[in-house]
Amino acid sequence: MDYQGEQDMELEALEAILMDDLIEYEGNLPSGWIAAAKTYKVIIAPDEEDGADSGDYPLKAELLFAHTPKYPEEPPSLKLRSVTGLSDTDLAEATAVLDEQVQANLGMAMIYTLIGAAKEWLQGRVNSGPVVDPEVERRKAQDAAERKRAEARAHGTPVTVANFAAWKTRYDAEVAAAKAKAAETLKDDEKAKRLSGKAWFMRQAAEGAAEDDEAGALSEDDEEDFDAEEVVAAGIDEEGDSDLDDIDYEDDDDEGMLDEL
Repeated sequence: MDYQGEQDMELEALEAILMDDLIEYEGNLPSGWIAAAKTYKVIIAPDEEDGADSGDYPLKAELLFAHTPKYPEEPPSLKLRSVTGLSDTDLAEATAVLDEQVQANLGMAMIYTLIGAAKEWLQGRVNSGPVVDPEVERRKAQDAAERKRAEARAHGTPVTVANFAAWKTRYDAEVAAAKAKAAETLKDDEKAKRLSGKAWFMRQAAEGAAEDDEAGALSEDDEEDFDAEEVVAAGIDEEGDSDLDDIDYEDDDDEGMLDEL
């Protein structure tokens, strides 16, 4: 079999049928895929009904495919991914359907058949009941929460017995924690300032020695006062002269005393 010829013919047919919906894929390839082979993608959505745009459907998938060297006698590379609204469980179920179609169509061009099988499964998923898109639901929940916060900011939070009690509990806990922290800090400061027995004894000894030295020592002024008092008491002036130098020992006084006798 001319594998390359079969593959080229299938691509020409797909381009004619799908036209712009057949896109050459240039992103990161799934693990294990052959990088040299061209990869294509097709967006799969449920059938349009009553003129509705397929973009309005909450379920949409993306099918990646590439020809393997011996395709169609061996399976092509396939990867089904969610665009909107499909969970991992949904993708696993749809992939199992495609695998069954691959085994049933080995030896024949099968890509268009696989696209039809995926679309049929997706349509059945829509018809089975309301479809909830997780991303849409998440956005709705975020929008609702934001509206609620905006209303609270605009009108303020009403004071009730319940929310006041909750606030009071938090406030009391914060005050108690602050007091406990302050008491612990004060305790640490006092402990840091407290002297050990040895340090207290050495400080007392040092203070006692300083007092003894102060009591036994004379300042320079005290020494000068002490010297001056000593000199006066001895009758000696600062120049070293005695008061005896002021006595007059003239001979005239001696003679007068002799005459009186």
